[in-house]
Amino acid sequence: MLMRKLNSELSGELVEVNEVDKPRVTGPFDVVIKISASGVCRTDLHLISGLLPVGLPHVLGHENAGIVEETGSLVTTVSKGDSVICFPFISNGLTRTERQGLDTNAPNRITPGINAPGGYAEYLLTNERALIKVADDSDLCELATLTDAGLAAYRACKRASKILEVGDTAIVIGIGGLGHLALQILRSVSPAKIIAVDNKSEALTFAKTLGIEHTCGANELTSRYHGQAKVVLDFVGTSATSADALKCLTFGGTYFVIGAEGSVTATMLDLIENEKRIEGIYVGTYSELQEVTHLATTGELQPRVQKYALQDANQALHDLLNGKITGRAVLIP
Repeated sequence: MLMRKLNSELSGELVEVNEVDKPRVTGPFDVVIKISASGVCRTDLHLISGLLPVGLPHVLGHENAGIVEETGSLVTTVSKGDSVICFPFISNGLTRTERQGLDTNAPNRITPGINAPGGYAEYLLTNERALIKVADDSDLCELATLTDAGLAAYRACKRASKILEVGDTAIVIGIGGLGHLALQILRSVSPAKIIAVDNKSEALTFAKTLGIEHTCGANELTSRYHGQAKVVLDFVGTSATSADALKCLTFGGTYFVIGAEGSVTATMLDLIENEKRIEGIYVGTYSELQEVTHLATTGELQPRVQKYALQDANQALHDLLNGKITGRAVLIP
């Protein structure tokens, strides 16, 4: 079996191939998945660069989909051969936080690809609670991208939709792996005018192919939309984009932070006088993953994927780092 081992720096070869044992079912609710697709995420770059510390060797891959290979003795909702996507958190559901549906904040949660072996491999060990069964003819490459990128984008858009009304303007900064999904989701759940913003002309062209009429270069954003946006969704998250986003908010506007590359600086006077809100978005809930999956399976959301063989993981990571990915990169064993 192939395992991907993380090196400590983002240069040269990023991952190595090692022979490891196939994971085994040891608990009654365990499930082994034969991986069909694993998404490549900027978080993987953060792990490689050391921004997010991790023990080595480590198997990346927290956006996973595949076929059930083996189940524990008490698993009842999936069977061998079923097509599934994986909620990114493994938990037992017994704590108060989990009973409220917030597995994202569950104590001692396991996150494959982050603090446990992930899906840059042929097989993945997870549990029954973390799986969503999908139709056998589903495109697992597309659906894999929903388990983190689509989930975070959906959570942000769902919250934004509660604020946005007819005549409002929503700005989406960063038309990449998450942003291209957010454009489609926001159009589906909100009546607002949507502005796609990026510093690359090809990304803005990409936005237009998704049905977005209004686009804007990043360097023009504050001059064109100063004080006009009810909502800004920032999928880049640099200090520069946060400053621009806050300038673009109208009175009572909300800045949703999804990207995590920089920091937010705001004066108290600006926040008070204009009643601006700043809200962070992490990863959505299991129910929200069901909802965004429904959008995809009914055709309202179409993830754009760029496929790489698992052995080309280095190339996929370098392409992501250098801005060469359109949509979301996916590794296929």
